[in-house]
Amino acid sequence: MPTTLSDIAEKTGFSVSTVSRVINEKGNISAQTRSVVLDTASEMGYEFRKYNKDLNQKSQYIATIFNNRLDKQGGILGNPFYAQIALGLENFTKSHNYELLIKSITGESKKDKKIIDEMISSQDIAGMVFIGYLIDEKLIMEIKEAGMPVVVIDNHFWQENIDCILNDNIAGAKKMMNHLLELGHQDIAFISGPLDNTSFEERYTGYINSLRNHALEVKDSFIKIGDSTYGTESAYKVVSKMLKEEKDLPTAFFAVNDSRALGVIKAIQDAGFSVPEDFSVCGFDDIETGRHITPSLTTVRIFKQEMGLTAMERLYKLIKNPAAKTRKIVIPVELITRESTDTI
Repeated sequence: MPTTLSDIAEKTGFSVSTVSRVINEKGNISAQTRSVVLDTASEMGYEFRKYNKDLNQKSQYIATIFNNRLDKQGGILGNPFYAQIALGLENFTKSHNYELLIKSITGESKKDKKIIDEMISSQDIAGMVFIGYLIDEKLIMEIKEAGMPVVVIDNHFWQENIDCILNDNIAGAKKMMNHLLELGHQDIAFISGPLDNTSFEERYTGYINSLRNHALEVKDSFIKIGDSTYGTESAYKVVSKMLKEEKDLPTAFFAVNDSRALGVIKAIQDAGFSVPEDFSVCGFDDIETGRHITPSLTTVRIFKQEMGLTAMERLYKLIKNPAAKTRKIVIPVELITRESTDTI
């Protein structure tokens, strides 16, 4: 196995970021530190392959990185949300003669550094796209500091100098809440996954703010946080238990994504109730399945392919001009009303 920057960092006691700057001849590094790193790299047989603007700009490869938690859903292409983003990426790369290299990482910082170091060491890569929220911020910063053009999709890193493509999750949640409130619903449950997912956390914020703006009580019993899977089964279990055991029930369920909304609808129907006659249900994302179930799902449409396309357009600019100023691009969302919501 080839020696990586992480191996050199561990041997010398310097950070991967420092080693990267030495290898890539960037930043103000003391002569002593530079000497130690270069000597150690040579002793360990490190192949001095680094991001080279002129060389890598000519590369036809774009690396797409995602957390291997998605592997449980068949990887990017098995996830109804990220599959559409990947299609947007692919549409751009094909039209511009690039190829996508898809790589999963673990969410464990040390292992992930090694995986990406090995990837960069073995292949000329023009740029990298990171997808999803389970990506270490420090890792992305180290890659960017090494000179690699980087864009992140569906994660904001507001405090860092990283280009990001985002949805307007808070506005989308407020649009959905306004829709439910206009239908007369005041007791609205929120069915979510872990709030360390930035998109989920922003949708939760929109839900809470809407209740407070309308002087409505925030009921803890109406807020259900499920596990970290994409969520159909998790939401089904949570809502089934809720309908069976709790006396104070909502009139509407706002699921943090469509996959969870499908689980909510099935739980309601299996308990002998009807949607929307007994409970209204809505989601977020506008996946294909939601359009074809009965009742069809009210949701917030995210323009997923546009996210992928916009990310590649931005990465392409960074490849051609690495000194370009950082941009956070927020894609607007759209309320889609269908059959699963109605008046009380």
